[in-house]
Amino acid sequence: MYKRFIEIMNSSGCLAGSKVVLAAADPESIEAIRLAMQRGLGRAVLTGNSEVILPAVKEAGILDKVEILYADSMPAAAAIAVQCIREGKGDALMKGFINTSDFLKAILDKENGLRTGRLLSHLAIMEIPGENHLSFCTDSGFNVAPNLDQKKQILRNALEAISALGYAHVNVACLAANEKVDPHIQSTVDAAGIVKAWEAGEFDDLPCTCTVEGPMAIDVVASQKFAEHKGIKSRIAGKVDLTLVPNIECGNVHCKTLVHYCHAQMAGLVLGAMVPIVLVSRSDPPESKFLSMALACIISGGMK
Repeated sequence: MYKRFIEIMNSSGCLAGSKVVLAAADPESIEAIRLAMQRGLGRAVLTGNSEVILPAVKEAGILDKVEILYADSMPAAAAIAVQCIREGKGDALMKGFINTSDFLKAILDKENGLRTGRLLSHLAIMEIPGENHLSFCTDSGFNVAPNLDQKKQILRNALEAISALGYAHVNVACLAANEKVDPHIQSTVDAAGIVKAWEAGEFDDLPCTCTVEGPMAIDVVASQKFAEHKGIKSRIAGKVDLTLVPNIECGNVHCKTLVHYCHAQMAGLVLGAMVPIVLVSRSDPPESKFLSMALACIISGGMK
């Protein structure tokens, strides 16, 4: 179980034998591949403009460890990368310098994409200064306004991934504006529904156990002291691993506030496809892209 990102950065064998497919490779993403190969990444398939890729690969000194597949457009680079995953050439798929819409279009293609019949969802993994553990949040970047059934699927995706990182037990908080169920506030109703499903054993088949509480406001998520002050009996207040947010706006604000105001580090993955998908921003630095890639490979290996 990793508690800090530096444990991954300093691990020389965390990616041993893993393979990554990078769609629309660019110099920054190739540098992330180089960092991964220093820690055991076995092979990488790079799709895109070979005139851009080849010089960057040579400069990184990894030419003998990569396969370069030429593509004459961004959509073609994404389609070729997805096909490589379907052929078993990668444990994870990573977005390079390509529009997210083009990337996702190839992934979601009904005939040639990476659908599994499961709901795709986003998992944010954060290291928050002052907290001696990694914090997870879902779904902060994919499903806009999930209903109760979709939230159950989102939670299931996240728990499977977190388990693959070595967690035997996960504390889950269903985030809302307050701790009382109010029929006029759907997030509180859904949170109570998820807790009821957990109590009924709906998640007992997963490889990790969990404790699910909610609805729960963010101050109680963060502090047992605040829970006691509010007169709330909670087994997980101040010890939450995974925050399940009610909608994309809440998740987006929650994660970006932690990153920009609390200086948290964040990696992000899309779950529910054939392999974990690294959906990074084109402006992210190589180190951030490496962390997301490493987590995707570790999770993929753990799931296998």
